[in-house]
Amino acid sequence: MPPERQLLEQIAAGELDPQLIAIADAVEARLELLHTVRAANALAELSVGDAVMFTARVRPRYLEHELAVIEALDDRSVTVRLWRPVGRFRDGTVRCPPLALRKLSTQPQD
Repeated sequence: MPPERQLLEQIAAGELDPQLIAIADAVEARLELLHTVRAANALAELSVGDAVMFTARVRPRYLEHELAVIEALDDRSVTVRLWRPVGRFRDGTVRCPPLALRKLSTQPQD
């Protein structure tokens, strides 16, 4: 039996109940690390001037599929200028996490 299957069966059977908090903490820390790595990789792929589209990971959701151009980057977020004013972003500027964006292969036409 594969070790991950054995671990899941032990958890389901209650054999690891005294260690559940430590296991949950380890899983949470690992998930956070993976998210940080994905965000850093996404940020590394972006540059000022790139055309991007908001993904389903954006909040508020009405920004999904909106087009924008990257204006600034820092170590955690991206500032973009929307192609058109949307919702509360009347000035067109949005600061968001890199995972909320997808780089477009070509610049959209006006």
